[in-house]
This record gives sequence, C-alpha cells and structure tokens, in this order.
Amino acid sequence: MIELILGVVGSPRKGRLTDQLITRCLEGAQQTGMKCEKVYLVDYQVPFYTEQVKFPERLNDLWEKADALIIGAPVYWGGINGLAKDFMDNLKIIDVNGRHGLGIAVAGGTGRGLCAAIQNIYRFFYHRRMRAIDPTPVSRFNLNKVLTSIYDAGERFAKLSKEKRPFDGDKDRMEYYEGLDYLNHTYLDKMVLLAGQLVNISIGNPEFPKAKEEYETAKSLLKQGKRTEAVAHATRAYNMLYFDPPKA
Repeated sequence: MIELILGVVGSPRKGRLTDQLITRCLEGAQQTGMKCEKVYLVDYQVPFYTEQVKFPERLNDLWEKADALIIGAPVYWGGINGLAKDFMDNLKIIDVNGRHGLGIAVAGGTGRGLCAAIQNIYRFFYHRRMRAIDPTPVSRFNLNKVLTSIYDAGERFAKLSKEKRPFDGDKDRMEYYEGLDYLNHTYLDKMVLLAGQLVNISIGNPEFPKAKEEYETAKSLLKQGKRTEAVAHATRAYNMLYFDPPKA
C-alpha cells in the first residue's frame, strides 16, 4: 500500500511563498515513492471552532487517510494566520499517535514572529501526539536557503513517515519535543536567529563587520546565560543589516 503525505497550504494566496515551500517539500517526498496530495485551505469553508461547526468532510477524510502531515502557514502578528489555526482546531479527533508531522512558518516583512508561529504548529502536533520533525521557520532572509534545503527535508520526512513511531506516554513525548529546535525560542532567541540570517546574506553591506561583531557578542552572552545583556547587541546587529532583500 502506498502511503499518503498530505501537504496543507494555510496561506490564502496561491503560488506565493508558503505554497512554493509546501510544493518543493512534497516534490522531495515523492522521490521516495510516497503518494502526496496538496490542499489549499482557501478552497474550503473552514470555520472557527464551535461544538456545532460543520467542517469540510474532505479535509477530515484526508486527515484520516494521511500517514503524515505537512502544514505551511504565513505569520500574522506573531503567530500563524487564522485560516491555518481554524483548520487545526477543527480536525476530527482521532488516534494519530506516532504519525509524522512537519511545519513551515513563513514570515514576510521584518521576519519577526517566525519562531512563535512555528511553535503554534508544533503545539498542535504535540497535543495530537504526532512525531513532528524539522521545524522550519522561514523569513525573507533565509528563504533562498530553505527553498534549496526543503526538498531534501521532504525526502527525509517521507522516508521516516513510512514507519509509524508511537510515543510511550507523556514522558517520552515531552523528552522528544524538548529536543526539537526553535520550540523554546523567546523574543531574544528569535532576534539572534534573524540577525544571524541577515549576517549570512550581507557580506557586501558596509555595516557588515560591525553588525557581525554585535551578533557574535550577543551569541557569546547567550552562552554565558547573560540574556538581558545580549538584547542590545542582538538588536543592534539586526537593525544595522535590516533591508529589503530581492524578491524570490
């Protein structure tokens, strides 16, 4: 039996960054022989949750059939958009313990909110007891890198998804999720992450040497546990290099 990976585009805009990343991820997954299907939530009447809500049957059917789930959502005001959240709130409660999940959060503009948004998606995976991998927070600053790497992530995801790995209770699940990247990132951790992304694409910028020095100082202070002192350095590094990169 050919396994099914369901890719969910939570953005209301087809063909844009969230859609592109989901598409590329599914292309990598297909190379393993997995069957992949992509859905656009904007094509459905996805309501906010109430006890009497009528949720699209096709979405629940795909959710029940899927061996793995990829969710991509844009960042709106520090979290995922309402369309993607309503989808997660309304999905039928079934036993998906051990099924694999992968989340992609895409932040435009300043990039701020990308970690909080990925945490939104992974809280859903956690509470549904899915074995999620590779949290993927995306900004305009690391977009080109992720567009390249997400294909390989999709291939790896598909290979893992062929074997369901249920959690053995809460302890097992908590220990697993504590080991995933980005899920404990605070505002400061996010600022350091964004500053690092900007440093990686700003070598020709006149502000680069000073910004890189500020960025490295922020990282060093974080390692020493001096989080409050790191804030000013991370913020300065980011502000020195923030600009409008070429559109992908």
